[in-house]
Amino acid sequence: MRSFNAKQIKFTLYLASVYLLAISVSAGTAAKVLPDPMVSNLFALTDVAASLQICSNSKAYASLTESDKNSIQRLMRNIDKLIMTMAETYDPSLIKFYLAQRSELSERPAKLNEMRQRYGYCGNGMIADIRRYVYTSKKTLDEFFKAYNRR
Repeated sequence: MRSFNAKQIKFTLYLASVYLLAISVSAGTAAKVLPDPMVSNLFALTDVAASLQICSNSKAYASLTESDKNSIQRLMRNIDKLIMTMAETYDPSLIKFYLAQRSELSERPAKLNEMRQRYGYCGNGMIADIRRYVYTSKKTLDEFFKAYNRR
């Protein structure tokens, strides 16, 4: 979907680590450390979910067909399920983190501008792009969890 430079990724990962640590400490539980591929997936899925949220909240959403609206809602549920699986495996506070980050990201002017320019908020192949990404991400996570559960 969106390309990030290395500085953005490192800073975002640092902030995420601090935030997740703070949540786990305040909850009184020790969170399992997320492997790097899982952290990357968490941020990528959050970015994609924010894109869907922007679309859903836009005026362009009203002009979509019912089929497209259903696809967007189904994609959101699929992403939510993937995040739930991560949270169940590693740390329940990931859900709060994901929801807060998704909401914050969907309100950032840069993200809003990206969605307006690239997809007109909901068009230009956005659903197909996100569908492909979610499918690929689910396959990757399924393989990861299969290997993780064999340990």
